[in-house]
Amino acid sequence: MGKKIVPIIVIAAVIGVLGFLVSGLGGKAAAQPGDQSIDFELQDIEGNTYKLSDFKGQPVVLNFFATWCAPCIDEAPELEAFGKEYKEAKLLILAKGESKKRMEKYISESGSELTYLLDTKEDISKDYNVIGQPETIIIDGNGVIVERFSGPTTKDDLIRMIQEKVSP
Repeated sequence: MGKKIVPIIVIAAVIGVLGFLVSGLGGKAAAQPGDQSIDFELQDIEGNTYKLSDFKGQPVVLNFFATWCAPCIDEAPELEAFGKEYKEAKLLILAKGESKKRMEKYISESGSELTYLLDTKEDISKDYNVIGQPETIIIDGNGVIVERFSGPTTKDDLIRMIQEKVSP
């Protein structure tokens, strides 16, 4: 009798977990294209405070990044090139779950000149429903999200998406 109950309990538990995941993933995630962006305030490694609303009137590219994420590291030179060459949009890299010390080390070793904002407690990542990284969100000058995608990108793809989707 006991041997027959264990598999039933395991199956019921698996079905319950799958049902929970499907119902949670089936709902509309926060911060999708067409939604108003969620304002935030974060500091860079030097203690300067940045608010998303400070960039109202210009496109903003939010890129969620982690130093341990191989695709993020692979994508970094493309973002660096974008940040240097494309001045029509502000690029903000949100260091998801990273400490100031770890970001200082990464920036020093990579020679990066981008703006890295510390989302150490992942509050902004949670607000934007960012689970993985890299994830990129493009916001127009009115604060409306016009594009959102996961995975690495290139300088040329970012420029193309901004030019196609951002209202003048």
